[in-house]
Amino acid sequence: MTTSPLKSTQRVTARELYGFRDEVSGMTMRFYTPSRRFDHWTTYVDGARASYQRYRVEQALTLPAATQASDTPVFAITSDDGGKVWAGWYANGPLRSMRDAYAPREFVSEPVSASLVSDWIEAALPDGVIELKGAWVDPTSEHKSALADLTSRAFLHAMRLLGVRYAYCSAAEHAASRWFNSGAEELSGIIPARYPDDRYRTTMLTWDGETAMEHATEEQRRLFEAECRTATGTEVPGAR
Repeated sequence: MTTSPLKSTQRVTARELYGFRDEVSGMTMRFYTPSRRFDHWTTYVDGARASYQRYRVEQALTLPAATQASDTPVFAITSDDGGKVWAGWYANGPLRSMRDAYAPREFVSEPVSASLVSDWIEAALPDGVIELKGAWVDPTSEHKSALADLTSRAFLHAMRLLGVRYAYCSAAEHAASRWFNSGAEELSGIIPARYPDDRYRTTMLTWDGETAMEHATEEQRRLFEAECRTATGTEVPGAR
């Protein structure tokens, strides 16, 4: 799996960083920054807030301040052919220092875990690392399961686009299997934290761009490779 930024001679919309069609759901995932499509950013934010409020975990949703001039964060939305957005998420990073990371604060209830998380991020910084945040899928979609698998797979696309070797996210234990199918691994030694409240046990999952495909399911690997062949995109300014 390559970790260098994608370069393509294929046609791409003026403001789209990267995009491809999901053959399972029939929907299209597109990557932007707020400065390229602020309208899509606000749609993503509205969907994220509604989703987190639905499950009464809005305190766990951290959204960066963004304006029409913001070149970060890179975010992704998934929409149908009519333009309705059904899913989204954003990438925090590539991280420049530990101060940019949210995860250590999410594990404060388990000091050992908070230390393990910080140590892992610190070690990953030289090779490039992104933090995956604010993922949501509209539960009313008939393609809910396919969209969740697409989101998991899309993290690999973000690593490719942003030219980083590593990615990570915090995730509730009951949902972790969804991310395992794209090659994620649970951080060794982690003790799940009570986050965002006592209803959840949250763990940390990591992706290594050099080995993720070895751990991914055959279906996720096949779809990812096909999407890489058909994706359009341009290099993100300032990416490694």
